[in-house]
Amino acid sequence: MFKRVGVPLYLLMASSALAGPVVTTSAGRIEGTSENGVSRYLGIPFATPPVGDLRWRAPQPVKPWSGLLEARSFGPDCVQMDMENPPGPGFVNPESEDCLYLNVWAPENTSGRKRPVMVWIYGGAFIMGAASYPSYDGTAFARQDVVMVSLNYRVGRFGFFAHPELKGEGEDVGNYGLMDQIKALEWVRDNIAAFGGDPANVTIFGESAGASSVNFLMASPKARGLFHKAIAQSGGTNGFVKPLDKARADGKAWGDKKGATTLAALRALPAAAVLDAPVLVPESVIADGQIVRESTPEAYKAGHVADIPYLVGANDYEESLIRWLPGAEKKLIESLGTKGEGVVKLYMADGTAREIAEKRLWGEYAMTLPARWRAEQTAQNKGKVWLYRFSYVPETLRAKMPGAGHENEIEMVFDIRQSRTQRHVWTAADLTMARTMNRYWANFAKTGDPNGDGLKNWPRYTVKSRALMHFAKDGIAPAIDFEKARLDALEAATVK
Repeated sequence: MFKRVGVPLYLLMASSALAGPVVTTSAGRIEGTSENGVSRYLGIPFATPPVGDLRWRAPQPVKPWSGLLEARSFGPDCVQMDMENPPGPGFVNPESEDCLYLNVWAPENTSGRKRPVMVWIYGGAFIMGAASYPSYDGTAFARQDVVMVSLNYRVGRFGFFAHPELKGEGEDVGNYGLMDQIKALEWVRDNIAAFGGDPANVTIFGESAGASSVNFLMASPKARGLFHKAIAQSGGTNGFVKPLDKARADGKAWGDKKGATTLAALRALPAAAVLDAPVLVPESVIADGQIVRESTPEAYKAGHVADIPYLVGANDYEESLIRWLPGAEKKLIESLGTKGEGVVKLYMADGTAREIAEKRLWGEYAMTLPARWRAEQTAQNKGKVWLYRFSYVPETLRAKMPGAGHENEIEMVFDIRQSRTQRHVWTAADLTMARTMNRYWANFAKTGDPNGDGLKNWPRYTVKSRALMHFAKDGIAPAIDFEKARLDALEAATVK
């Protein structure tokens, strides 16, 4: 297991000897750094630290400071399990419950017109993840004349927890991680103009649990009006949310096992006891009736989502997730009963071995089909939507990787170069793909349409065209009714 190195958190005041760009926020002045035309401001507090009596409470307004706050390094990651695979060689960042910080990348010259804003929400199954990961560097977006923000939110039992003792505090309960995201978006609304951003042109985007968060925020009345476009990368189904009564019962049972039966005792538990590692992927998100009123499939089908441009898609080797969910494909096929065998045969029709076909079926059920379904529901409700499939594998990895696994598109979307991640050498073709994807995403943030000069036309998904853009090893091209027969059969067998 990969261990992070913990260090105390200090709010450091900037030294005039290391003067950088200075911005005045609603809570005080901050100083960042600039390099090659891009300014970055790291570790900006957007809420009071959720510690002590603020554990399991909605994020509270950040306390103003005097002087000049140094914003040159990431705030701590939220408390979580150690990682099996670090996000880059030498990656080290402390963990703390005091973790509600965000980061901003902006063009160095903030004068003149306001720029579009992109807000990144990380993935990690709602039990891990952090805005400090090297793959989430916003430099390339800033060079596209976009102001990019990344944020931390509470995960695991710190971020998603209910208990009978919590309901008496007169505020929303349960989905603290989603509340953190909303609080950060409120910070963007109130402060981003000082960084050259346009608070009336905000795009939220995320991958995996970050994409699930995007979908929940799309459906949440509490987030309405805080963003104006949305991108969901491999967000899955989000087909179940835990009823509040069950979440409270589960929380009470867990607290009783810890010997913590009162709110004071629960909040006095050490962070390690609350983490309770290893943490299994939980039914994290809670139907609290305020932040989350229904599952996102219910919301999309009923049209209970923000009527804004939406970009959605998944990768071609999402079954890479099965390494953490052994046997998931067998359980899915068994759950389909007599329909299951027929769908498996469709996945074997091109000569694919059964074992591989079963896993591919699971990967498309988990990520590809939900993306297509959300595009279809959005189009049926007259919304503007673009669908993609990502199957590009960097050239030096093609002998090792059967496809583009879960999250493999992120470094391309962010146009992260080898010098930053050092995971593998990028060829000229890899760099071209990354630049192109970064341009599509930035264009979408700018105009609500991914298309732009010099790019292949990405057709909008409609109920008549059912088009997607395929980012493949041999290039980028639109496709109509991609793999319609097998996906239709899978949908008929699985969608209730």
